[in-house]
Amino acid sequence: TLLAQLESLSPLTEPARDPRMGGSWIVLYTDAPPPSNGQLGFLKGIAKQVIDLEGGRYKNELYVGGKGGDEDEGAWLTAVLDADWKEWDGVYLDGDDDGDGTLKSGSGSSGIEVDYGATTWKVTFESLTLSLFRVPLFTQQFKAGTSRTWKMTYLDDETRIVKAGKTGREEDDWVFYMRRGIS
Repeated sequence: TLLAQLESLSPLTEPARDPRMGGSWIVLYTDAPPPSNGQLGFLKGIAKQVIDLEGGRYKNELYVGGKGGDEDEGAWLTAVLDADWKEWDGVYLDGDDDGDGTLKSGSGSSGIEVDYGATTWKVTFESLTLSLFRVPLFTQQFKAGTSRTWKMTYLDDETRIVKAGKTGREEDDWVFYMRRGIS
């Protein structure tokens, strides 16, 4: 695929630690289900990720009916997922072993221990707030420990590719192709 070709060109060995990760990112393509794909029920909008590197926080934002360069200005409906992130330690999030009695992803092909945090974050969801015309309608708190992995597979000044999954295993990853946000 074109995304795999782009990923193969990534010169970074530690994209998750690169300062360019910070700021806002607009999701241009994903194979993930709603609302991560910019849809909320039958409503289609813009999905945006805003990353605070220093604070270890991020927001997934969905805007419906917005305008401007990122189509997030003046949106009549918004959904904002608040979360924190930290470097992933390689332990699968489902608590299941890989058939060998370990809960951790294997070491590299050379037998050298893998630095998972160089490419991957563990994100922990905290709350989801739905607002209509900027007035919060409700906030849902997530169950403690609701987490996902984000593996950064490509990053440059304007483009980012992330594979996000429920467990840390490749078979449950969703791909996200993003461009740098304006606002």
